[in-house]
Amino acid sequence: MWGDSRSGSALLESCAVGRRRISETRELIRRLLAEMAGSIDRLQGLSDEDLDQACDHGCAMDGGIRRLLVRNAEHDRMHAGVVSNARYGANAMQESELARLLRDWLRERTELVGQLLVSDESVLELQASGDEWTVREHVEHVPHWERDTIDAVVPSEAAS
Repeated sequence: MWGDSRSGSALLESCAVGRRRISETRELIRRLLAEMAGSIDRLQGLSDEDLDQACDHGCAMDGGIRRLLVRNAEHDRMHAGVVSNARYGANAMQESELARLLRDWLRERTELVGQLLVSDESVLELQASGDEWTVREHVEHVPHWERDTIDAVVPSEAAS
C-alpha cells in the first residue's frame, strides 16, 4: 500500500471493496454453519432404520435417505475441492496460519458435536473411566473457556 501509485480515493475504494468482500465471506460462513446446524437438528429425529427408506428427491440418485445423506457429504466435499482449485488457479491459495488454525479448531469442534449426535440425554451423565467429570460437564466447559480465551485475544464489543 505504501508504494502504491493509485490515488488516495482509489486506495480507499479498494479498501472498502476489500472490507465488503470480507463481510460477504463471513456472512457466507455463517450461513453455511447455520444451515448445517438446522439440518442436523432436523435429521436427528430419524432412526438408523429410516435411512433405508425410499427418497424421491433427485439428489438421492435413485437411492434412499442414506444415499441422499452420503451424496450431501460428497456434494460438500466436491464444492470444497472446486473452491480450492479456483484459489489455486488464481494463485490465491490459503496460506494463512490463522485460517489453518481456525479450520483445525472447527474440525475438532465438529468431532465433539459428532460425539453427541443422535444420543439421548443419558449420554450426558456418562463418565469416562478415571474421569471425575460427566460428558455434560466436559461439553459445558468448552464454550465457557472458548469465550474466556477469545476475549483475552479479541475483547468483545460488549466488554469494550
